[in-house]
Amino acid sequence: MKKQVIISGLMLFSLFFGAGNLIFPPILGHTAGQNMWIGMLGFALTGILLPFITVIVVAFYDEGVESVGNRIHPWFGFIFAVVIYMSIGAFYGIPRAANVAYEIGTRHILPVHNQWTLIIFAAIFFAIVYWISLNPSKIVDNLGKLLTPLLLLMVALLSIAVIFNPESALSAPKDKYITHPFISGSLEGYFTMDLVAALAFSVVIVNGYKFKGLTDRMKILKYVCFSGLIAAILLGMIYFALAYVGASTAPGNFKDGTDILTYNSLRVFGSFGNIVFGMTVILACLTTCIGLVNACATFTKKHVPKFSYKIFALIFSIIGFLFTTLGLEMILKIAVPLLTLIYPVSIALVLISFANMFSTFRFSWAYRLATVITLII
Repeated sequence: MKKQVIISGLMLFSLFFGAGNLIFPPILGHTAGQNMWIGMLGFALTGILLPFITVIVVAFYDEGVESVGNRIHPWFGFIFAVVIYMSIGAFYGIPRAANVAYEIGTRHILPVHNQWTLIIFAAIFFAIVYWISLNPSKIVDNLGKLLTPLLLLMVALLSIAVIFNPESALSAPKDKYITHPFISGSLEGYFTMDLVAALAFSVVIVNGYKFKGLTDRMKILKYVCFSGLIAAILLGMIYFALAYVGASTAPGNFKDGTDILTYNSLRVFGSFGNIVFGMTVILACLTTCIGLVNACATFTKKHVPKFSYKIFALIFSIIGFLFTTLGLEMILKIAVPLLTLIYPVSIALVLISFANMFSTFRFSWAYRLATVITLII
């Protein structure tokens, strides 16, 4: 079982480490400069610790995403879960990840970028997503044994090369990182919205242990905690390394972390750097999409048992393909505000649920009060 814990931890890391998580730390490090370490501690608080707590909460209550909302009312739990899976999954997270994989991952690799290259790329991308998602009992192994080590290798290759060949010393902090580095870093971690992702992904890792024959809830919880800890440590190491890449980059006109990583890839590896960075982005987006398709299909199958899991995996893969190729603009206008609304509520409910784990009281009033207050604010 120790081997399974490690594989599950690697899988969980790859689910969280999407393209957004790849590009946030470098720009934070570049802006924070000498205050990078303090800023990254804040980033780790909201971008690593909160998702880790969420994974523990979902595993403890063993009811999937609904375990958080059910503390208020079963109907609220169901609606809450639907909103989570639609916003972070089918209508936003999945097509956005695929779009980022194309726009950023192939930017300097493909000689031509047009609607046809997008369609071909998306078709191949979602065919791979669907193929790996087909067998939910093997997702942990496919991600943990195959894709995650490859992703880690690509990120480590880029990070270590820059760390041992920095362009400059850490510069003076800029903007908000001059006076409030910890708070500023915490806000950057908040904007990853990984707590919501953790709500969606937790069912994947819990089911992974169930597929291995485990039925004891407390044993599953223990193993999930260890796997979550492995994922958290890996995320922390990679985030701090990427932040250092940004901090050790000479001042320049960089719009975001993508520009910083692209610049350093070319600086260290030459033209081969485009392939290194492009493959890293594509792998990061691919693993996230696989996890989201699996989570969305598992949730839908639970409530519509009439149809098979494979049917729903196909449906969500097709939805992702369509939104990726037909345009994200309209759906983003709906999904992003919805996600922005549900995120504070999710944080409040997860933290209260976590506290409730150590108490015999149900805290029903606290769940309702926290939901009302966060919705009003």
